[in-house]
Amino acid sequence: MTEEQLYKKFAGYYDKIYEKLDHKRESKFIKWAVNKHGNSESNVLLDIACGTGRHAHFLKDDFEILGIDISKEMLKIAQEKVPDVEFITGDMKKLDLGRKFDVVICMFSAMNYNVTAEELKLTLTNFYGHLNKGGVLIFDLGINKENWVDGHLSVDTVVDKDLKLARISKAHLENGVLNSNFIFLVKENGKVDFDIDEHKLGIFEIKKVDELMKSIGFKTFIYSNFKDEIYEIGNGERPVFVGVK
Repeated sequence: MTEEQLYKKFAGYYDKIYEKLDHKRESKFIKWAVNKHGNSESNVLLDIACGTGRHAHFLKDDFEILGIDISKEMLKIAQEKVPDVEFITGDMKKLDLGRKFDVVICMFSAMNYNVTAEELKLTLTNFYGHLNKGGVLIFDLGINKENWVDGHLSVDTVVDKDLKLARISKAHLENGVLNSNFIFLVKENGKVDFDIDEHKLGIFEIKKVDELMKSIGFKTFIYSNFKDEIYEIGNGERPVFVGVK
């Protein structure tokens, strides 16, 4: 099943699976980073791989937002959740909007869907081209070579009234590419569903991503887990990249 098919089938469960994530805190960091590093004239934000609009919900009062995601089903949920924000379908690897923004964000390790260094460079160059001078790019890289443990197994569960859901994932590196297999078991209103999906993700060294951004033209800063603390390799926390054009 492709990524688009998976999110079409399970998009309605996405927020329940990730309800423990603190999108409010992450959005607060985004606003802090833009105020600290940004130097563009307006406040227009491009939310790439926006999912169900969880960051847009917390950012809409401070920015004019355009949200983009590859999944129409996810965008349908986002539009219902944040009706005063514009959402459109798009692929970050092929983005050509014909306009520039003051802020570009790409959250929740979505950058890992660039499988190779060549793909990552093209995507980052594309993001750079969509920024105004003095604009800010912000993305996290929760999966990276410094923190990856091969064979990692994780289980997420949701129990909510007539819904019981388990998502089991196991991942392994193969020729530098992370193959992550997800098993979904869902029982809802007495009906049982089951599916398996495989995602291929790029695993990059933090230092090399930093060097790549600088080669494109970004002035870079790396923060630790959406806090105003500089990231240190080996601290086990999620690196958050801030690039200024």
